[in-house]
Amino acid sequence: MNRMNKFISITGAILLSLQLEVQARDALKPNIVVILADDLGWGDVSCNQPERGKISTPAIDALATDGMRFTNAHAPHAVCTPTRYSLLTGRYCWRTFVREGVLPGYSKPLIPPTRTTIASMLKGRGYTTAVFGKWHIGLGWKPVEGDPGDFHFGSQLHGPEASSQIAALSQRVDHLAPITGGPLELGFDTFFGTPSNATRIPVFIRDKRVINEPGRNERGLISDPAVDRQTVDDLYVDEAETFINSSAESGKPFFIYLALNAPHGAVLPPDRHVGKSGIGSRGDRVLWADESVGKLRRILADAKVAENTLILFSSDNGPKHDKKELPKHDHDSSGPFRGYKTDAWDGGTHVPFIAIWPGKIKAGTVNENLICLTDILPTTAALVDAELPQWSAEDGVDQSAQLFDHEAAPNRESVMTQSYVGILSIREGNWKLIFDTAGSGGFYKYSPEVEPMGTLAPWRLDLSQTGQLYDLDADPYEQKNLYEMHPEIVKRLTVKARKSIVSGRSTGLQ
Repeated sequence: MNRMNKFISITGAILLSLQLEVQARDALKPNIVVILADDLGWGDVSCNQPERGKISTPAIDALATDGMRFTNAHAPHAVCTPTRYSLLTGRYCWRTFVREGVLPGYSKPLIPPTRTTIASMLKGRGYTTAVFGKWHIGLGWKPVEGDPGDFHFGSQLHGPEASSQIAALSQRVDHLAPITGGPLELGFDTFFGTPSNATRIPVFIRDKRVINEPGRNERGLISDPAVDRQTVDDLYVDEAETFINSSAESGKPFFIYLALNAPHGAVLPPDRHVGKSGIGSRGDRVLWADESVGKLRRILADAKVAENTLILFSSDNGPKHDKKELPKHDHDSSGPFRGYKTDAWDGGTHVPFIAIWPGKIKAGTVNENLICLTDILPTTAALVDAELPQWSAEDGVDQSAQLFDHEAAPNRESVMTQSYVGILSIREGNWKLIFDTAGSGGFYKYSPEVEPMGTLAPWRLDLSQTGQLYDLDADPYEQKNLYEMHPEIVKRLTVKARKSIVSGRSTGLQ
């Protein structure tokens, strides 16, 4: 063998050895699947309240049986858009330009490409990454020729004029142009889903383009007939199946963010679920969300990757209060907690949270320690030995120790949450302080206890002129307001909240 051939042989052996080493390391990394239901309440999950609940969720219950159920988990916001931002970034959304409410129709991207997300972090560790489902964190829509493109904030989300306003705006958008600022610029390798929910802008996007060249419906809104309110979540699970099978064949670890649209009112229950819950349309849609969870687990098992897959299941906020969809059946989707979607009370943010990782997370365990959806980024980073930049996950806590020991000491000592109109709350230990209102802080269509009030944004530094204080140990359902009785606690928690606001982070403070 001459020198050149010997060099080539040695080089080839080294490269093969390095490739095998990389493959061996990849095989040790867990696949990670985050399933986010839409408007699923803590009380909708039957294992959370087996004696009180009227809905059976066997697939979600099976997650808890095989994994760890967290009883004190919170979405950082009581509505959709900000929680989705926070989940992916580990950062409270009121630190962005969205300081109340949710993004309207054709909103610009909420997450800049320079910000670390779960997807970009995992992609940097060798993962293939995908998101399927409802996005609702803004996209870079290209305007039609001659249009200034200043349509990002021009659509109302609620009220009788909403549909016509969004339809008018849709005339100004070039739906066939590539879309910027979306999932593929935030670390995801692929995306299939809708810009927000299934009815707001009813088109499907694959990666960076609207597919199917949609026409317009009777209202003049751009619309794809394939966006069927009874099938969208089935399509998302089907897309996840294709991705899982492909990833399993490649041998690379994968990350999936599955953002279901059920049980949100934008979708309708498939015929197979209609009437099956026995308590109305919303109950039937909860069954659909439960079915999607069960399907995904079977897909993972069939692909022979379930044993090395971490599944995290939760919801973006509490449930919408809607007696029309849950007529006369006494099912309280918030469980025993006060309030609903959009509210500052716990019913708006106290969400189901379950983690399962066979052989790693002890089956059938219950964890009562405080956890927030902002914790998912730093927790998954710890699991794959990724070092996060200083300015990332500013409001997230590494909860990996909790996954492996349900009796571990708490990692998180406090959390801040936010209502629809921008009302902030902070909890620490047994105390919860709600700033600036004696009411719910919610939106009038979504909660029965909303009181008329002005919007007081969270960047205010004069917190707080009025408010609510609850001792959650003695009063977990927030019935007795102690605000006037404990000014020293109000002051202490106010100082803590203010420090978090002005410093740009709530974790890692000195």
